[in-house]
Amino acid sequence: MKKLAIIGGGVMAACFGEACHRLGYEGHYFSMLDGKVDDSKVDVFHEINIFEKEKIADICEEIGVDGVVATTELSVPITAYIAEKLGLLGVPYKVAQVIIDKYRNRECIKGLTDLKSPQYVEATCLKEIEKSGVPFPMILKPINLGGKRGITVVNNVSELPKAFEYAVNSFRKGTKPVIIAEQFMDGGMECSVESLSFKGNHSIIQITQKDSSGAPHCVELGHHQPAPLSKEIWEKVVRGTSAGLTAIGLTNGPCHTEIKIINGEVYLIEFNARPGGDHIWWPMVELSTGFDIIAAVAQAATGELNPIDVNTFKHYYSGLYYVVKQTSYLKNIFDNCEKEKWCWEKNYISNELPELTHNDMEHTNYMIYTSKDGDPVAELLRKEQ
Repeated sequence: MKKLAIIGGGVMAACFGEACHRLGYEGHYFSMLDGKVDDSKVDVFHEINIFEKEKIADICEEIGVDGVVATTELSVPITAYIAEKLGLLGVPYKVAQVIIDKYRNRECIKGLTDLKSPQYVEATCLKEIEKSGVPFPMILKPINLGGKRGITVVNNVSELPKAFEYAVNSFRKGTKPVIIAEQFMDGGMECSVESLSFKGNHSIIQITQKDSSGAPHCVELGHHQPAPLSKEIWEKVVRGTSAGLTAIGLTNGPCHTEIKIINGEVYLIEFNARPGGDHIWWPMVELSTGFDIIAAVAQAATGELNPIDVNTFKHYYSGLYYVVKQTSYLKNIFDNCEKEKWCWEKNYISNELPELTHNDMEHTNYMIYTSKDGDPVAELLRKEQ
């Protein structure tokens, strides 16, 4: 029986635990108690701080794990360290230590034709941004945080101090705040690209359209698969993302790459070398393609992944709508969605609809749809108009 080490807690750890059961693997879960998932979803729980990578590596060596997977950005370098020390498949440790760095990744993709960057600058103070020549509007964001935390669109120089402070305050205490300021690419379609790499070869599994709140904080309000792209643009996204993954050094494992498509050009927002959250990788990818992507990540870690033929995938539709202040028009549909055939899951938290300021799936109202015929919620909204 293959043994898989799962580094980190929360929803994705539970997804990997369940995937182990489907594969006949033994799942070993490393986390503190406050991140522990249901015992029925993971076979063995190891209570440990995930930053104690040497101890985790020793435990993994002792029990003879065959693969190791990350659940969040924080666990990516730890996972890579353990895999490299034990001679397992994974991202090289020296790459994993910097792969979350948005500035570094933009530098890596310079020269690519199918994946471009807006103007950008790395900064530790306001003066560096003001002197950079990056045009307004610009977007400020922490250089190494995901989940749309600390992000603000800035329209002029007078708005810079508040946005800079907002980004700085999103860092953990004791962490040096480094900001990236980028030209804000308005309009177009925001998407994420869900990919899995295996021994240096990249498979683009799905492309997800995003609903964004727009400025100032660009919070994600919904996700839809597949993104409604022409064949030409779809192929360009595949080429550009694949070239980008090679450029940043991602050789093995998952990536959730955020992009924006404007006037036929594909612009990088950021790479995230872990499975996509917000239910994008589970259950949405499997609902729209029929492909068990979480199990495939585990197989890529253990070396058992078979070649992926995307031409065999189903062509269904899936998506998620957050029901919050910004999407209050969805409230009537949300109230009764559990009665509909298209409703895969309803997550009810409260009748109150707070404003969403960052990704927070577990504490937010949402509904997930699945269909063979398109987006049923969008169709209901059209009928209401």
